[in-house]
Amino acid sequence: MKLKSQEASAQSLEGVGLFITPATGKAPEAGQEFTYELAAPMLGMPAGLCAGRLECAPRPMKVARLERHLKTPELLSAVDGDAVVCVAPPQDPKGGALSGLRAVLLRKGQSMVLATGAWHWIPYPTGSANVLFLVVFRAGTGDDDLHFCDLTDQAEIAQGDKP
Repeated sequence: MKLKSQEASAQSLEGVGLFITPATGKAPEAGQEFTYELAAPMLGMPAGLCAGRLECAPRPMKVARLERHLKTPELLSAVDGDAVVCVAPPQDPKGGALSGLRAVLLRKGQSMVLATGAWHWIPYPTGSANVLFLVVFRAGTGDDDLHFCDLTDQAEIAQGDKP
């Protein structure tokens, strides 16, 4: 199966999660220390959260396995580079297959919240350097809420057009 990556947006994440990076923002004016704008009024995140540092190494963009969390959404924020995230809507796998599988390009500084139960895998950096992500989800997720799907038809990701 071949997937072509697409820019992260509300449309590319429909049914999978929430794109929370504003397209534009107001910069501080002379004499101001900062500006603040609400990016998303409600993230749907539970109480008792933890944050983690995920560093992803460049590697072939071939997806053989995905994971999901049934007790929490997951926030992914690209800190220092661009990477492709393979995702699919929440569902029970059918014989090692997931419908709606897609590849989403998350650029440096962009963030998304994956819905509870949405399938995903470790991001694939688009360049030759490691890419750092901030990950936020329910505390204890790594201990008691990891569910995997081994794909019967491995997906190969082709990068979409770069702007």
